[in-house]
Amino acid sequence: MSFKLPSPYEPLDLLPGVDLWIKRDDLIHPVVSGNKWRKLKGFFQTADPSLPVLTFGGAYSNHLPAAAFALKHFGYAGIAVVRGEELAVDDNAVLRYCVSQGMKVHFASRSEYRELRERGWEPTPEQRARWALTDVQILPEGGAGEQARSGTGEIWSEIAAIHIPNHLVIASGTGTTVRGIISEMPTRCLTQVHVVSAVRGAHREETLVKMLAEEKNIKLQWIDEVAFGGFGKGRAELAPLAMRFTEQTQIPIELNYNAKVWAYLQKQNWNGRVCWVHTGINAPQIRGAS
Repeated sequence: MSFKLPSPYEPLDLLPGVDLWIKRDDLIHPVVSGNKWRKLKGFFQTADPSLPVLTFGGAYSNHLPAAAFALKHFGYAGIAVVRGEELAVDDNAVLRYCVSQGMKVHFASRSEYRELRERGWEPTPEQRARWALTDVQILPEGGAGEQARSGTGEIWSEIAAIHIPNHLVIASGTGTTVRGIISEMPTRCLTQVHVVSAVRGAHREETLVKMLAEEKNIKLQWIDEVAFGGFGKGRAELAPLAMRFTEQTQIPIELNYNAKVWAYLQKQNWNGRVCWVHTGINAPQIRGAS
């Protein structure tokens, strides 16, 4: 399975009178789709292949299976710490897939996981002993971190090589992808960035993104996730919307991120060219893994 880069950039004739385009990062790879690959690429540019990689996520994480595949593909040993000490590897297809790719999986309580996040993902000596860790490289939850900026910044470079849109619209969880894009945009770029947060009340992420946009004198609008009740919520409203979109376009979108972008796009009055960055989907072969 090869990586399709640059990803396709296509007009989308769905909103009357709107010059809408979609950046198809969902087509980059069947498993390492969208911004998951963009963030991992930056990590691999500086990683040491001789050292195992320690990463983190929830039991239904999109990041963990993508990391498991990519680490195996590029010859790295992978270790995952999963949030929830009550869990086991056989609990779901995501964890089974990670193990099938050679990733070792350990579990941490929710309070322990929260403390790891607060420490910048650095395990304590006790945790290192419990999980049999020696020298490891840290890949933060979701592939976030400074190393992700170079990979996610390429999204803007690929778009700008075709045209400079008036508006760029993108879903966000940790804010890592949008910070990478803004970092690559020129100072005083006339493109207005619209960030549709998949998470309600992501104030820290909002602050970091807005600070960067202000430094570069780029207009930015942050849309907090209140319309559907927060991350993982509003499925009854979003599912038919996503289904109709896919029926019309043959482009799959999932409910936590890009279905919310599509809902936002339909409610605005747009002037000029609009670019929607499709940040990827869950791999169907993982969802159905045995």
